[in-house]
Amino acid sequence: MDEINKVHHRDWMLNDLPDKSANLILADPPYFEVKGDFDFVWNSFEDYLKDVEKWAIECKRILADNGTLFWWGMDRKIAYAQIILDKYFYLIGTPIWEKPSNPNEWDTRRTFPERGAERLLMYSNEEDVTGLEQIIEQYIKPKNPFALYLQDEFKKAKVNNKEIAKLFPSKTGGLTGCVSNWLNGDNVITEGQYLKIREYLNNEYLRKEYEDLRKEYEDLRKEYEDLRQEFEYKRRYFKNEFGLTDIMRFARENNKYEHDTKKPEKLTRALILTCSRKNNLVVVPFAGSGTEVAMSIKEGRKAIGYDIEKKYVEMSNKRIKTFKDEPSLF
Repeated sequence: MDEINKVHHRDWMLNDLPDKSANLILADPPYFEVKGDFDFVWNSFEDYLKDVEKWAIECKRILADNGTLFWWGMDRKIAYAQIILDKYFYLIGTPIWEKPSNPNEWDTRRTFPERGAERLLMYSNEEDVTGLEQIIEQYIKPKNPFALYLQDEFKKAKVNNKEIAKLFPSKTGGLTGCVSNWLNGDNVITEGQYLKIREYLNNEYLRKEYEDLRKEYEDLRKEYEDLRQEFEYKRRYFKNEFGLTDIMRFARENNKYEHDTKKPEKLTRALILTCSRKNNLVVVPFAGSGTEVAMSIKEGRKAIGYDIEKKYVEMSNKRIKTFKDEPSLF
């Protein structure tokens, strides 16, 4: 994998990151013909949006199931990017960075005075469901020993769902979907139901003891307990200790790291500390002045950045060195 805690001099689409390896992606892409030479390299807005989709697909590949994606953009054009990103991710929110500015700096003849706000799209890789639900759906159901054994035994006995379902009619006498639920791994059959089917099949099938299957099932759940806790971490422990809202008021910052679209260190650190934890991997596709990579390292995260401008890569990597061993003061 690409070297950690470094900004690499190449197009980030050429990364060699493993699937689902990024816990947090901080993407500050070109906005298209707004500011900076890098913003004026497309022949048309349509060509730019084609690249946005390519970037979105790559973010989808590398973002962990419980990861977070932040995507910066300009108010007049970010809606087009959102339409694309919505196809691949679950939208959590659309906060705004309100940066103090002088309204007199803006041309107000055709619009209201602007306060210099920039938009931020916040996405997750999954809908807002619990870690347990995700574990059951993705890992336990496909390996459910009850489901797999019932499927195999019904096939050997040459019985179908409808025939077995007649053993468990509804209160009105109709058929229920209980058998399908057992076979799909949605529900676990009870011992009484299991023995009733065995008896119906003349005790020639379902010879495995129910308790043995139950133990296999519990062992399977325990096997994924650590993964469940990882999924649950964000829900239970990620606290908004900085009081971030949909309007984030952070002053612009003047420092020696020059870039046309740099973001404040304090704002960047607040996002990192709220949506990741120690030793998580933070990926920065458009590293620019290196703020996101440097702040990630400062806060004990692992970070990988990319940029196609050599001068920014060199500046970022020099900047990173100043933060590698510095303790958090935020």
